[in-house]
Amino acid sequence: MTPLPPVGMPVMQGSNGRVHRNIQTMGILWLVWGAWSVLGWLIALPFLTGALGGWGHHWSGYWGPGRGYYGFPHMMWLPPLLTAIVFARAGLAAATGYGLLRRASWARTLAIVTAFLTLVKPITGTILAIYTLWVLVPAPAQQEYDEMAVP
Repeated sequence: MTPLPPVGMPVMQGSNGRVHRNIQTMGILWLVWGAWSVLGWLIALPFLTGALGGWGHHWSGYWGPGRGYYGFPHMMWLPPLLTAIVFARAGLAAATGYGLLRRASWARTLAIVTAFLTLVKPITGTILAIYTLWVLVPAPAQQEYDEMAVP
């Protein structure tokens, strides 16, 4: 006699479940999102560094040469800190994407954690996080992922 699933839980449909249909796409999207984050930061970094350091120019207008300094030279610690945060976030996204594509047993948990951390990143991060949570959080998703996972 085969046990019936609890009330309210759908019966697994073999390899046609939500996780199976979306895992490949989700893994690729996490890899692309990590690369997109790094690319965006590398484009923005020179502008932030220039704005904080004033592009190395003294004001030479109303106050005369050398009278004032544009920028915030005391905050030059900020670009390296933000760069480290962006690269760590991109590394986390890359590990998530790689794990999902390889069907690693730890990847579902990492994807859920990464999705919660990415919810606050406007537009693309929020959309990807919601998509990830929609696929991986429901109760049947754990069973389906465990069946697909490679130990």
